[in-house]
Amino acid sequence: MFSGLIVTTMGDRGPYPLLNLSSIPEDTAENLSVIGMTILFMGAGILAERQHYRLHGSLPIPNSPDVEALAMSFIVSPTHTKDLRIDQHGRETTIWLLFESTKREQVFNLHREIESALKEETEQIKNEEDLTDSDKMGAILSRMKNITESPELYSSLPDKVEPLDIVEKGGLEFFTVSPEGELLTVDPKVDMNTLQVLILVNTILKRIFLIKLKNNMPQRLLFLAGTSASNINTNRFKNRFTIRDVTDPMEREMILETIGVFQKLDTQ
Repeated sequence: MFSGLIVTTMGDRGPYPLLNLSSIPEDTAENLSVIGMTILFMGAGILAERQHYRLHGSLPIPNSPDVEALAMSFIVSPTHTKDLRIDQHGRETTIWLLFESTKREQVFNLHREIESALKEETEQIKNEEDLTDSDKMGAILSRMKNITESPELYSSLPDKVEPLDIVEKGGLEFFTVSPEGELLTVDPKVDMNTLQVLILVNTILKRIFLIKLKNNMPQRLLFLAGTSASNINTNRFKNRFTIRDVTDPMEREMILETIGVFQKLDTQ
């Protein structure tokens, strides 16, 4: 089921791909590294550490509409670094498992089995040099393939897998706006397909994300949401927060997945 594996890491100058065992072009792997790791670690401290050894996805791949990925992040000891933070805390790393979009339902059905096996593998990776060992990474990919292609495992699965529980995380607040421009609080467990725009306040990163959920949403509504986001920043945070528009489909889905929304959006 899995067609490839990509290893990305947080270098001294930012995220970049270390190893690409897939047919995805290098420039696409670079985009995946930058966008993907930025979103996976959009928290800080304990909030970011909650992302370690947790399986994220499925997530879209830049410029590859028929390919998606599962991701798991972890820490390795750096070999060489001039960054004091990396030297003290280790180097953030992510393994991406690629698969065809048509296999999404099968991947979801095996989510727990894949997570358990990949966590077991990544917990054995301690040093930075292991990340570029194509034999070791290839062995991980082979194990993941064996899990998803095992007839015995498929026969033991229930007919229907219940959706994963939404994980509550501190430091996040959710809002939207009505057609009249009224700011409305949003329950994070709501079906995001019922909304057109989401205002996500991250008080840890000091950022406000203005997330366009519908591609054809009225421009006026997006303007009203932007005005509300600005008002929140001015009235509550004295303009100390950064407001960021999120329109890229991959970034949008990765943010929603990171905050615990395991659902596909109908973006029409």
